[in-house]
Order: sequence, then C-alpha cells, then structure tokens
Amino acid sequence: MTHLTWQRPSLVFAATSIYGCGLRPLCRGHWSIGVIIDWHSHIYTPEEAADDRGAADGKSGPKWGERGCPMVLENFLDAHYKNGIDISVVTNAAHYLRGKAKHEELPAVQKWSDYAADLQQTYEGTLYSFATILPCGGPAFIKEAERAIRDLGLKGIFIHSSHKGQYPDDDEARPFWELVQDLDVPVMIHPPHLGLGEERMKEYRLASSIGRPFDLCLALARLIVRGILEDFPRVTIVASHGGGGICETISRMDYAYELQDEAFFLGPYAPMKIKHSPSYYLKRMYLDTVTYNQPAVKMVLDWIGPARVIYGSDAPPLTSLKPRAIKLIQDLDISQRERDAIFFANAARLLKLPVPHSDEAA
Repeated sequence: MTHLTWQRPSLVFAATSIYGCGLRPLCRGHWSIGVIIDWHSHIYTPEEAADDRGAADGKSGPKWGERGCPMVLENFLDAHYKNGIDISVVTNAAHYLRGKAKHEELPAVQKWSDYAADLQQTYEGTLYSFATILPCGGPAFIKEAERAIRDLGLKGIFIHSSHKGQYPDDDEARPFWELVQDLDVPVMIHPPHLGLGEERMKEYRLASSIGRPFDLCLALARLIVRGILEDFPRVTIVASHGGGGICETISRMDYAYELQDEAFFLGPYAPMKIKHSPSYYLKRMYLDTVTYNQPAVKMVLDWIGPARVIYGSDAPPLTSLKPRAIKLIQDLDISQRERDAIFFANAARLLKLPVPHSDEAA
C-alpha cells in the first residue's frame, strides 16, 4: 500500500483508499473520524467588522449593534477547533461592498486580499483564503484578482451572485472569466446581502431565507444559458447553498431549452449560446451542502453526484450551524467513500492539496 503523510500539529493523514482521495486521519496509531474540510466560513477584516454602517441604510450589510460582528477571526477559530474541523476555506462575504461608493470598492477588496494572505500564512495548513472580486468591476479588479492569486498565493476567488444590479454573466465580466480560466483556481459564487426581490423581503428575515437563494439560483441559471461555461470550459464554479434551489428548477430550464418551437408562447430563447441542455452545464459545477435539510442535499447529490458535492457550514457567521452541518452529512444514507468525497476529497482536489493519485493505490 502506498501512503501519503501530511504532517500537521496533531494529525497525520494516511491515504488508504481512493475515491477522489479517500483519506483518513491517523491519530496516535488509531483510526479516527474522517477528515473534514469546511468550504464555507466567513471572516471580515477587523476594520469592516468594527463598522456598523449597516444600521444606517439597511443595504450596507447587517446591523451588528452592541453584540458586534460575528465574522471575526476569534469566532472562526473557536468554531473550527471545537467542531473538529481540519481545514477551512475562508472567504469574505463582503456584504459591505454594496454600501460603498465605486471609488471605495477596490481599496476594500485590496485590503481583504492582504489580510487574507496574512491569515493563510499565519494558520498555514489549517486555513486557506479566497480573494473577493467584483467580476464586472473592470480592469482594476482583474489586476487585483491576478495579484491575489499569483503574488499573494490565495487559493481561489469569491464572487457575489449579483452586485448593484450586475450579474457575473454580463459582458463586462468576460475578462474576469478569461483570467480565472488562465489562473486555474475555483470560483465560489455566493449571494449578496440583498438581491432579487429585496423590496418585498424586508420583514421576517426573508432577504436571507428566500432572497439570497433566489438571487444565487438566477445567477447560476444565467451563467448557464448565457454560455459562460460553454465559452470558458475550464472554469471551476463552486456554488454555495446547494445552488440556491437550482436543482429543483433545472428541469424547467431543460424543457425551456428543448421545446424550442412548441414553447413559442413562453418568449424567445435567443441568442442561442449553449450546445447542450442546461442540466449538462449544471453537472459541471460543484455545489456545497449548506442546504439545512436532507431532502435538499439529496436532490443535489441526485443531480450532480457525490464527486461534485462539497461540505460547508456557513459558520461563522452562525457558528451553531457547524455541528448541524456535519451531522447532516453523517446522517446521509451513502457509502463511506462518498461521505469522504463530500467531507474532504473533492475540496482537497480543488485546492490542489497534496493527495495521492488513483494509480498510487495498492
């Protein structure tokens, strides 16, 4: 048997089987529970965490008040270690970008890139950081994305499903996708603080529970039908929140594509930018497991298969979600190899962590 060891402060990983990677942690000579990479945790820069401008207009991000912003390093580390997480992908949800003037956006993004690089270096092997980029932001943001990946060594790019009415399929974003394909890093797409239909979602936390997944689902649908995955086939997209419900609606997208002439009364399907049904492109994406219930995560698994599903918790900000998110995957009626793929192997592959290839298995 070929073994790959990867030393961390209290853990040595030993490769024993291959499904993607099929790794187990070897602790004190005994097998322990499977390794976990949490793809979905958020941290703000200290400056933005201390800024409570969200109280002023409701659009610059949440109102923190006296309890303070939960998306800070201390809360992240506490939840990470308490719940036995081995590696976390850290992103900046950057809800505050919406409330900034255009000339303030780039400096805020650059400040996060620098802070994210410091975090990644300080917690090497435990925490991997993504840059936050506005795809439609123009050449300066393209340059910042390149700096963050090539110079600072960040492991991927985080984008919002929309920003001030712009979506990542817009023509202004095409240089971004060209660069991402060249950089060969994953792009995590996540809803903004407020998005589609926000004018009817100001009560009962509907902006979070309904509006955000709506906005994400729309963005993914547009990326598909507008040909982004067709034109940039090497781009790797990881959608948060199980794709915001796109697995429930993708069949409707398929029939809208397939019934071209018969469905004339539904409106035009032009210009045609794809060569396959929409579900073909969905199956090229990765979706995380932040769905909060088994029927939803099962639908994700049914559509794209365990090799493209990635564990996440969305904690911080809500750190109590982390143990519940772990239990959600542990309770699935799937094989251990499939569980390993979701908890670790798929994410490790996208992060280019040192894992064995299938031809190294005994």
